[in-house]
This record gives sequence, structure tokens and C-alpha cells, in this order.
Amino acid sequence: MLLQLNVKDFALIEDLQLTFKPGLNVLSGETGAGKSIIIGAIGLILGERASAEHVREGTQEAYIEAIFDWSRGFPSHMRELLKEGGLDPEENLVISREVIKEGRSIGRVNGRAVPISFLKELGAGLIDLHGQHQHQSLLDPEQHLEMLDAYGGDKVAEARQKVAALYKKRKQCLEQLDQLGKDDRERERRKEILSYQIDEIDQSSLSPEEEEELLHKQKLLSHAEKLYHSVSLAYHYLAGEGGAPGEIAVRDRLSEILKEAEEASSIDTSLHNVVQMIQGGVAQLEEAARELGHYRGQISFDPGELEQVQERLEKIKNLKKKYGDSVEEVLQFAQQCREELEKLEQSEETALRLEKELKEVEQDLESACRHLSDVRWEMAAALEEALVQSLGELALEKARISITLESEKAYTSRGWDRVEFMFSANPGESLKPLSKIISGGEMSRVMLSLKSILANQDRVPVLIFDEVDTGIGGQTIQSVAEKMSALARHHQLLCVTHSPQIASMADHHLLLYKEESNGRTVTRACSLEEQDRKKELARMLDGGLDPVNLKHVEAFLERAEKIKKDK
Repeated sequence: MLLQLNVKDFALIEDLQLTFKPGLNVLSGETGAGKSIIIGAIGLILGERASAEHVREGTQEAYIEAIFDWSRGFPSHMRELLKEGGLDPEENLVISREVIKEGRSIGRVNGRAVPISFLKELGAGLIDLHGQHQHQSLLDPEQHLEMLDAYGGDKVAEARQKVAALYKKRKQCLEQLDQLGKDDRERERRKEILSYQIDEIDQSSLSPEEEEELLHKQKLLSHAEKLYHSVSLAYHYLAGEGGAPGEIAVRDRLSEILKEAEEASSIDTSLHNVVQMIQGGVAQLEEAARELGHYRGQISFDPGELEQVQERLEKIKNLKKKYGDSVEEVLQFAQQCREELEKLEQSEETALRLEKELKEVEQDLESACRHLSDVRWEMAAALEEALVQSLGELALEKARISITLESEKAYTSRGWDRVEFMFSANPGESLKPLSKIISGGEMSRVMLSLKSILANQDRVPVLIFDEVDTGIGGQTIQSVAEKMSALARHHQLLCVTHSPQIASMADHHLLLYKEESNGRTVTRACSLEEQDRKKELARMLDGGLDPVNLKHVEAFLERAEKIKKDK
């Protein structure tokens, strides 16, 4: 429910805090006291258009804040909406709107800035506002469908759920067909591309190790002469091959060292370990000499082989450029192509199956939509009858209301019907859409009737009626008051009224009044308790505080108390 409304520097309001309670909250006051300003402030919270004229003269910005209590938990549709907006549902929901003098405005939910369109969507689920110029849900034919379906209860809900399930299945079939390709020609083109890519990669016979091996081989072939020179020189120093006369090789010198060490060891056996080390060195040098000689014999100087290696590396480079950053990625790409090709090769059979399934689903969906329409026609007739009876109790006994259904043959999750409420207030007048009704009083009474009939199904927690008593009096006013009191058992109601009968039914009564402050007129508000409330009801009756008037007021209050207890 709406706990509190804080308004600052908005029109005639300097700084005002209004606290609301469960049940029927009545706002009363002299004409011009600021009741319509309060409704306008709530409208901004609901995402209505802001204007620089809203800002109080002499200030730079207006601020409106509404605090909602959700301690009993959020309805699922509101919870989802908040999550979609990146907000976490909290026990208290705070919606604010700042209107800058230049005409800009900023909307916030729990302190976080949100688009005004989000405020509008959120507000539609929180408050239904019905005033002389604002009738949110009645002006939206999309909501007419929801109202009719709500009236239909489980019978409509069951038929609608079946439509929604078949609509979802149809959508899935269409999406799967779309994934297979638009038509056979497109699928064949894709298959050709995939086959070419697979063949190109497969024919290259790639392996993850090959590139590294080729790069190594390229390096050896590119530096063959230098490599041969270095190896030959090392072999010469080690083995003495091709050296100058008299030049002693390392291998020969080490043999002489070994001979002398062995001679010394025969004298002193402590040198035995030294001899073993020299013997190991001689063996290793012999092995190194053989390896160098063999390696030198394997060095290739073939330019053709180098060219082949470079061509192979270039091919691998081109494949990587087209299909991946590494050989592994290229091979992975080929595997993905094979998998897609396999699916496409099976796609003709799959497409035929899906097309058959789609045809069956659409037949079932058409049948379900037709059944849903039939149920809606049945409920529309019953709702029309209930509305006519209710409107008769509210001094609209000559009114006619018709609920039209048009089948648009365009599938949606809600069926194919377009629903609109048509209304005529007087005999001889043709039925017109509710949006064409000029009288705000008539509109409010239509909405009051609808909300009373749909009290148990309606998910919007807060209902606001602005001067629902316009143009009516006598017993009709009493009927309006009783309907509002009954409706307040299911919703929190805010009602701006000039009627003492309606005000007497209030569970909480707020008085708005004007006074001068620092030479300027400002709007104030106060909550009325027993004696002050009686005075306000007397003023609403005819302005007098004489005993007769006060007796009428006490009669109103006693009757209101009895009606509320009986219900």
C-alpha cells in the first residue's frame, strides 16, 4: 500500500507530508485547497509528463516522493519487473521524481535513476488513477482484455494457459526452422562453403607439432654454410683433421696427458681417481668427435628443400589467417564445420518434421484461440449484465455498456482477440469507446463498478478516485460511498471528494487547506480525528455548525459504522 507521499516546491505546495492508511482514505477541502495538486503529484510518480510549470515559483526544482509498503511481499509480476530494471525488491519501495525548472525531470526507484518509461510501467502495477482527466486502465484497450479475463476467473485462465503453451511451442518450431536456414537454396550454399573449408584443411594434413618442426628445419637450411663451417672447425680442433703439420689435436694432447698420469699413478696409487677422470674425458671427446663428424655429414645445402619448407610454412600461415590463430584452432574449426555440415545434411528431414509439427501446432493453436474467444464472449455477456446493474445503482440506470471482441487472426500468447469496452450514458446516444467519454464523473463511476466487480481478481493494490461524486447526489451518492467502502476491503483507496456521505465512510480522513506563509499562499494538510472530522463533514454538508447539521453528520457516521460492520 501507499504509506506516505512527500511533496516539496510543487505548485502551491511548499513542503507537505501525507500519511495514508489501509482501507478508504478520503481527501477533502475547499475548492482550490490543493486536492488536484496532490493528484497531479501522484501522476508524476506514475510517469506522467513533467512541466516547468509544476515547479513552485521562486524555486529551482520540485520533488515528489512516494513510499510503498511491501512487507507482505511483492506480487510475482512486480518482482519480475523490478528485476528486469536491475532492482532488488525491498520491504519498502521508494519512488521519487525531481522536476527541474528548465523542464527536465529525473525519476528514481529506491534511489536509483530509472527511465520515465520504467516509472510508467511500474506505476501501472501500483496505482490505478481515476480522475477528471486520468483513467489509466480504462483508456487502454490492452487493459480491457485483462479486465475481462480477470472476470472470467479459472475458466478463462485455463483456456488462456493452453493458448500460451501452444503459442510458445509454435514459436520454438519457427525458431528451429529459422536456424536450419531460410530455404533449401540457402542451405545448399552453406553446405558448399562448409565442404570447401573442410577439404582445404583436411588436404593440408596439418598436425600440431609440424609447424614447430618446420620452423626449426627452415632455420637449419637457411644457415647451412655457417653451421657447416662451425661444426668443421670444432671437429678440426678436437680430432685434428685437416690441420697444419705439427699441430696437435685436443684428442691427441689428452691421450698424452693420460699416458703421463698413468705413469705417475703406477708410482703413487692416490692418483688413480685422477686417471679415471682423464680416461672418462678421453672417452667423451672420442664420442663428441664421432657425433660432430656424423652431424657434418648430414648438413644439407639443398635450396629446393628450403623452398619446400618455406612453401609449407606459408600454406600453414594462410590457413591460420583464415581459420584460427593456431594450428590447433584451425583443426578445431574444421571439426565444427563437420558438425554443422552433418546437421545441414540432416536438415531437410528435420525441416519436414518441423513443418509437419508446426502445422499441427497451429491447428491446435487456432482451435484453442477459438475456444478462448468463445469463453470470452460468454464472460463478456455476463460482465456487461453485472456492469449495467452496478451502473444503475450509481445513477447511470440509462447507461448501456458493450464489450466488443474482434478476432485479429494474429497469434499472441493471449489469443487473437482485441477487447474494447463501449459505453453510452443516455438513450439515443450511440455506443462509443470509453476513451471518448467526456464526463470524468461517468468515467469514475464506470471504473468504480468495474473495480467492485473485479475486487478479488484485481492485482493493482492502490486505487485513486478523484471527485467520483461529480454530477450525482442523493441516494446515488450513498451507493457510491458503500461501493467504495466495500472495495476498500480488497484495495487501499484514496478518494478526493466533496460528498459528506463518501467522507463519512472513510477509514482515514485528510483535510487539505490553504494559508498564508511569508506573504504567499501555501497548501497544508492535517489528519482529522473525531471532533475535527465532524466539523469538516458539517462544512461539506452545507457549511454550518448548528445542532441540526451536526445531528445529520452524526447520523452519517453512525450509518457508515453500521454498514462497515455488517460487511
